[in-house]
Amino acid sequence: MKSSIYTTIIALFLFFFHGHAQPAYEKRYPSDLLIKDLAFIKTSVEGLHPGYNRFGKKGEFDAACDSVRTILQKDDSLSLKAFFRLVNPMLVKIRCGHTKFFAPMKGFPFYFYTDHLLPVIVRFDDGGRLLVIKSINERFRGKFLEKINGKPVTEIVTELRKQMFTDGFVRSSADAQIEQYFSAWYADFVQEAEKFQLTFKDESGQETLSEADGISTETWQELNKNTSSLISRNRLEMKNDSVALLRIPGFYSNNGNKHFISFLDSSFTEIRKKNIQHLIVDVRDNEGGNDVLGKELFARMALKDFNYYDRIEVKAKTKKQVPNHEAAYFPKFIGLARFFIHKDAQGRLLFKKHKNLGAHHPRKDAYRGKVWFLTNGLSYSVTSEFLAVARSENRGIFVGAESGGTYEGDNSGTFVIFKLPATSLDLGVPVGGYYMAVKPGQEPGRGIIPDIKVLPTRQDLLENRDPAIPLVMGKIAGATYSISQ
Repeated sequence: MKSSIYTTIIALFLFFFHGHAQPAYEKRYPSDLLIKDLAFIKTSVEGLHPGYNRFGKKGEFDAACDSVRTILQKDDSLSLKAFFRLVNPMLVKIRCGHTKFFAPMKGFPFYFYTDHLLPVIVRFDDGGRLLVIKSINERFRGKFLEKINGKPVTEIVTELRKQMFTDGFVRSSADAQIEQYFSAWYADFVQEAEKFQLTFKDESGQETLSEADGISTETWQELNKNTSSLISRNRLEMKNDSVALLRIPGFYSNNGNKHFISFLDSSFTEIRKKNIQHLIVDVRDNEGGNDVLGKELFARMALKDFNYYDRIEVKAKTKKQVPNHEAAYFPKFIGLARFFIHKDAQGRLLFKKHKNLGAHHPRKDAYRGKVWFLTNGLSYSVTSEFLAVARSENRGIFVGAESGGTYEGDNSGTFVIFKLPATSLDLGVPVGGYYMAVKPGQEPGRGIIPDIKVLPTRQDLLENRDPAIPLVMGKIAGATYSISQ
């Protein structure tokens, strides 16, 4: 079973934050201990991560490790915050969005400066500029953020992209994560002060300079409520006599898989009864869930027999084969997995027991009409797997932004959590390399590229307005729309 980019992994952790004269993240650690933590990370990744050297240049991660070690050798000690900021982009070089690195603080991703966060909610507009859509100070709303404490936002965004865990070379995923928690990421990886001097530009290009105090995590989270136009629950909506909208915000149900499958069954029964000709499947901001449910959805719109997973690779068969296993947390069922892991003729360890392996048939009375898929940079994990098969099977038209996960597959499944001995930082490593049974892609390491690119304008963002669904409805009706390219 897979989760959203963060939720399931976070549930494995219990973090405790103790009061100190200075923030815990400013505590300094001797460099020799930090170098040992670095070596611990390297051996853990090399020995267990199924995506080690899967994307990117071979040795890219190793070179990053060497660079961090060189920096550590130059100082007698380093703060936890500084070490975290050094190691995180090193791990990003694995190019796996399911790999995670957590500081021993309370609430992901709010680790540092938790009482002094940037008092704004921002989103990228169709021109790639950061627009303030909400703020404690209403004067900031509707303006583009240009500088923070004298540093250009373009440089800050470039730095943050290097800190975002993404699959392959999917930049849409990095940008989607950045705008989702911009104030937290800025605090985690850039911030050095508790007050802010902010430079804005309005729509006409006029520049203003303002000072702002930071806000608490709780205040920021409250400010962030109701900032999405997307529905956050599974829903089928009849747009008219021939068009239906199926909204899937996650491949899971609080009431279990049977409840989700029951929703699919009832939805497609209704679609069939209404003789729907166009089905819009909205999986934007769907970060994943249970991988079997992605296959179940596709089976209800497949036109012919299909394959879903080609194979699932692993690096270790037993706990004892995992480096640093004595300092790791393993899911309870992991011991049983060894009975279903076998070596193939190429010497690969393959996990053989998964419902998504092998050939699959369309469901009886599967939908055969036209399909429109709505995607964005948070269409990830299970969602990108579903979209990859839909793309490979040429099942419909893709609208929106590049999906968050790669077309070829991902590294996910269950996770082993390592506790670093000196700093108590936590490293989450996925154990399965999932390879999709899809036709070759045009550009390795990229997500599913939309046929029609649609990004929100400044006015869309300020009015919390979704541009994608009206565009698709217009295309169906034969109208002409202006599309951001």
